[in-house]
Amino acid sequence: MTIDNLECFVTLAQELSFTKAAERANISQTAISRKIASVENELQVSLFLRNHHKVELTNAGREFYNKTVRMLQEYQNSVVQAQNVQKGVRDTIQVGFGVYEHVLLQPVIQQFFRKYPVPRINCLQYKYKELLDELMRDHIDIIVSSDQFIATVPRDKLVLALLHDRPWVLALNKDNKLAANDVINLAALENENVITMHEGSISTVRSAFRGMVPFCSIDYVNSFEAKLMLINAARGVGFIPSFVDTSRYENIVTRGVDPLYRPRRYYAIYKKENSNPHTQVLFNMLASYYEGTLWMPKVFY
Repeated sequence: MTIDNLECFVTLAQELSFTKAAERANISQTAISRKIASVENELQVSLFLRNHHKVELTNAGREFYNKTVRMLQEYQNSVVQAQNVQKGVRDTIQVGFGVYEHVLLQPVIQQFFRKYPVPRINCLQYKYKELLDELMRDHIDIIVSSDQFIATVPRDKLVLALLHDRPWVLALNKDNKLAANDVINLAALENENVITMHEGSISTVRSAFRGMVPFCSIDYVNSFEAKLMLINAARGVGFIPSFVDTSRYENIVTRGVDPLYRPRRYYAIYKKENSNPHTQVLFNMLASYYEGTLWMPKVFY
């Protein structure tokens, strides 16, 4: 199975039209049909449903597409990195972040571009475990991440700078009766529905909150924007890092809690062996920018 055939499969899966896919791949419809047939024959799986009116992915096709897109991205990144190393040129920086951390990156990345123009930047968002995995595979130069999975990697392989260590706040609808308080005692959440990004049963989520939050029910979301959307609609309350901006949501207010709730700290991280000069520059700029905002002294490992 060739890279070319897989790229044609991905193109057809995205276009769902042999005509458009052939135009995009700059080959004939007959050629792209042969390539798709070759992939299906090798897999012994039907990837598309075809008739005179439309093309659709089968269930197997959708699953294969999701995996193949990522594999081709890794392949293309590897080709570019290998070519750059051969040329002795590092004109690209790969920056990764998790759920919330684009907010921490935003003011610093503007300064970085003004002072140190980079011909190309790849900026990628992942869930935290995958984000750290991408860093360790050398697919990303520097990440801004929570500390959720840092302990799974030997510290002597990483350089870290603490960017944010303040307690989280509670986001709630302004009409919620608890919003009248400047600081909300966590015990008062016993009748609240909590909007959370923790996966699993309600008992699993209770364990994740370490018994501090006696909520009565949960709704699961997989993005912080979805969390804010539901809170804005008075569906429930949710904990967010204090650096998250909720001003776009007219019905949301944020309040401190008692006792303090500080589940995560946030770091800039790169591998010690990383040789991209842009990495060190961006890392130092992030560390310097947030140094004066910390509860604790600046921490490097």
